[in-house]
Amino acid sequence: MEAARNYMLLVDDEPNIVNALRRELAEWAAGRSVEILTAQSAAEALKLLEVHAESTALIISDLKMPEMKGSDFLLAVKKLYPEITSILLTGFSEPEELIKAVSAGIFGFMLKPWDHAYLLSEVQKAWEHGETKRENARYMKMMEDELRWAGEMQDAILKPNLPRSDKVEFRATYNPVPGLYCGGDYYDVIFLSENRYLLLIGDVAGHGVKAAFVTGILKAVIYPEYIRSMIGKVFSPGAFLTWLNDRMCFEFRSTSSMLITFFAGVLDLGTATFTWANAGHNFPFLVRGGQPVELAVSGPGIGMVKSVPYQESSLPIISGDRLLLFTDGLVEIACHNGKEPVNLPGLLSVLAPGDKGHRSLMDAALAEADEPAFTDDVTIVSAHII
Repeated sequence: MEAARNYMLLVDDEPNIVNALRRELAEWAAGRSVEILTAQSAAEALKLLEVHAESTALIISDLKMPEMKGSDFLLAVKKLYPEITSILLTGFSEPEELIKAVSAGIFGFMLKPWDHAYLLSEVQKAWEHGETKRENARYMKMMEDELRWAGEMQDAILKPNLPRSDKVEFRATYNPVPGLYCGGDYYDVIFLSENRYLLLIGDVAGHGVKAAFVTGILKAVIYPEYIRSMIGKVFSPGAFLTWLNDRMCFEFRSTSSMLITFFAGVLDLGTATFTWANAGHNFPFLVRGGQPVELAVSGPGIGMVKSVPYQESSLPIISGDRLLLFTDGLVEIACHNGKEPVNLPGLLSVLAPGDKGHRSLMDAALAEADEPAFTDDVTIVSAHII
């Protein structure tokens, strides 16, 4: 793999044309440390590109060549090496071929015979255009690497060590927005005491690094500052959300437009109950005998109002019940297109639990919304009472 893009490729089936171009561009190329490569056919040029494409910034190709016309050659180049800038050189006026060349993304075209000053001017403009493209590509690559790293760090920080029990099976799935690698969904399942577990899920408004930064703060304060001291004690989901709201109001007191939805529920297998409180988050579901029941209790989102007393609710659980917590990315897939949210209760009534339950639910949601991919972070946390 060559380190620098420092080649220009001249393609023409007439040796005198190639030599003339090389002579006229020699000084310009030398001043920019560019080595000129030549080929007398499209096939020869494509072979050269197999070796030098990574370092080839500019191609000047004749239109009228045997075996493969320049327009077809540049179409092939665009498909294989879209980062290369190209100029078409022609002595003929063939509208269909020029249209084809335009679809190949050529930077420009020149007529034979060319004017020396015009040739240098067009080559310089094409080179600068290519430099801009390459700089943008390097910047985008750097940004993607940074986002990928942020995603890996977030996954390592947030991914819970799901408790194991012969009485309940916990599962968690996190799917950030494609291309962003990280996002604003928070989730955890924490062992409180024998047969008691805390289920948490939250959603920071926004996407990408900003939202991921806030989830990192949540992770840094929730367990060390509150939950650790409650292990083995009576845990109130409502009191926890009140504390979290006050804590985040203080943490982000000098910022604006910070909104977090959050849900906390305690699954107590000893008393066969599930107790929960909700701060503006999507209502979870209890699925019993294939019938989903919405756990519809809620209060203001975290960070909206100070000193909020969050209401709690509780219900009995039995063997076979499934608790499903999720973020809004699962159901609001196509709301940006004016479509209604996904009918999640309808999907839950027909989808069976199992190793692939979360993936099946996500696929079914995409199918109902008629969308190829999710447009927001998606997190699903479930508990199957055995």
